[in-house]
Amino acid sequence: MRRAPFSALTAVLMSTVAGAQTPPVSVPYQSQTQPGARSGGGTVEDVALWVDPTNPGASRLFTSDRNNGLFAYTLDGTEVQAITEGTSSSVDVVYGFPVGDGVTQALVLSANPTLSGLVPYVVDSTPDAGGGLTRLSPQTAPLDVGVSYATVRLTRGADGSFQAFGGLASGGGLRQFVLTPTDGGVTATRVRDINTGFVTGLVVDPSQRAVYVGQQGQGLYRYDANPDAGVEGQQVVPLGDAGLTSVGRVTLYEASGVDGYLIVSDPDANTFVVFDRRTLGRVGSFQLALDGGTDGVELSRGMVAYSGRLGAGFPEGLFVAHDGQSSSTLGDNLKLASWGSVARAFSPPLFIAQQADGGSSGDGGTGDGGTVRDAGGGVFIPDPGNPGGSGDTDDSGCGCSSASVPATALLGLMAMALWGRRRRS
Repeated sequence: MRRAPFSALTAVLMSTVAGAQTPPVSVPYQSQTQPGARSGGGTVEDVALWVDPTNPGASRLFTSDRNNGLFAYTLDGTEVQAITEGTSSSVDVVYGFPVGDGVTQALVLSANPTLSGLVPYVVDSTPDAGGGLTRLSPQTAPLDVGVSYATVRLTRGADGSFQAFGGLASGGGLRQFVLTPTDGGVTATRVRDINTGFVTGLVVDPSQRAVYVGQQGQGLYRYDANPDAGVEGQQVVPLGDAGLTSVGRVTLYEASGVDGYLIVSDPDANTFVVFDRRTLGRVGSFQLALDGGTDGVELSRGMVAYSGRLGAGFPEGLFVAHDGQSSSTLGDNLKLASWGSVARAFSPPLFIAQQADGGSSGDGGTGDGGTVRDAGGGVFIPDPGNPGGSGDTDDSGCGCSSASVPATALLGLMAMALWGRRRRS
């Protein structure tokens, strides 16, 4: 009798366990944004996180508003900037973009339906600016002008190039660009169009060179992120499987270079479904609400997962979700939760990225060189002063800890036991 290989047994076992549905766990949030008069119309579409390289507690959340533009918030929920040059349907951040004279800054790209294109900004992290947005090369037309985008995500290619993925607002489809700095501005060179359905969310996994795409009415798909990779994708989760009733935004929690979680918003169920980053097996799902289920997150249209320390307020990382029906603000806003609270709500707990000194990874370290990857889709910042560390490690230098044995390790042990029993029989 021919026996299945160990890897196949593990995959079958993972699939079986992942298919077992459990009710979503409830996670309390710590704070929420208080939108100003211009940004509280129930029209937020997306959210991105910019991490302050010298003071992570002073980081900013940027929201895109389909009626009003771009808005910036501090981590205590205070609105500190509004940019109303047209509307915005999506926003994302990438680090280390050259702006001339050897200077690099964080680049922010906004999908702007009013201006029919992708509008670039830079983040000014000087003390006086405090994380404010400034239009990059104001006299230059938006990138890919004449095209409306519903979703945009930025990343760094394997060769260090700056790249953008945009989900087309009309007719569906995904477009990939290479972004090149030019005379204090930026040009976008289209390198690939992928015939997807309407894109509701996407995120790039830099270590796997994969882009995960939520396709309306279809489910979650995976494509190769390399520009020359072709246009064929694989369906990861169809709607109706893994408890996924609808698919919205997608984000990534990077516990290390290879470990972590892919998180998919299910706006119809008001839940966030968690998949293991390595196996893509379902881990479970969660909801954000205060004790007693009051003012829970509903109809979410944006989220961010971040594994680094963000000051005293979020020492174990951050999960942010847009709440489309906030009873607190009588509109919509952002709810901010400690990643530690999310992780410990599960049994066994999810990974919490840790440094060797016991603090969460990513306290600073962004510099100007782009060590933060794909913010708005979840990022991991290795600590340059503490390579390695305790717990599970890999080439990224992250020590990842969990309060108990991870589910994937238990599955591996079970698969080994099953394999051994079959060999003895």
